[in-house]
Amino acid sequence: MIVLPALAGGIIQSVTGFGAGIIMMLFFPLVLPMLKASALSTLVTLYLTVSLAWKFHRHVQLSLLILPLAVFILCTTASLQLATMLDTRNLSVLFGGFLIILSIYFIRFSDRVRLKPSPVTAAVCSGLSGLCSGMFGIGGPPMVVYYLSVLGNSKELYLATTQMYFCVGSVYNTSMRIFRGILTADMLPLVVLGVAGMAAGERIGLRILRRIDVPTMKKAVYVFLALSGVITLVRNLI
Repeated sequence: MIVLPALAGGIIQSVTGFGAGIIMMLFFPLVLPMLKASALSTLVTLYLTVSLAWKFHRHVQLSLLILPLAVFILCTTASLQLATMLDTRNLSVLFGGFLIILSIYFIRFSDRVRLKPSPVTAAVCSGLSGLCSGMFGIGGPPMVVYYLSVLGNSKELYLATTQMYFCVGSVYNTSMRIFRGILTADMLPLVVLGVAGMAAGERIGLRILRRIDVPTMKKAVYVFLALSGVITLVRNLI
């Protein structure tokens, strides 16, 4: 319940740039309370984002990180507070449907659609990312769409910048969970197991990444975006 989901998540995120947390959160809540499961998922994913960001650090586009991260931190902090006052189940269903529609649109029109790296576009996508992270625990898709459109012509630029973005976001979220007493020392053995699975998944995922071209990588991202929507819908409707 810990190692295998982490391994699968490591493979998926190493190829598509996101998705490890989505896979792990299907299984971790079966053995842990939801808040602790989310904290474990974030910390285990942090290992992967740090590792990938370091491997591709020469390709990181810092100019595309500063504003999005500032907006993300503001929005995720606000949404964490808001989530305690709202029924997020119905919102999650709508979010899942939105992901499915978005992925179908980009699969059909990805060659014709290209977001511009403007401050407004970056702020909107990172704001959505922060809100979704705080409310649903799934903050990756909005920024994946943005970075894939802006940097999608290079696997290295895309993967390096997305992982650095998620790395900083995971550090912030993990710090908040430690401060609030959600992530505790007794969870360390589970963290070790998760990181072991994630490390194995990363090695497999990077081998796959080296063997595919940019168009195939883009298709993999959009397909998993649709799958993320389906998973979100099913998890909240059952």
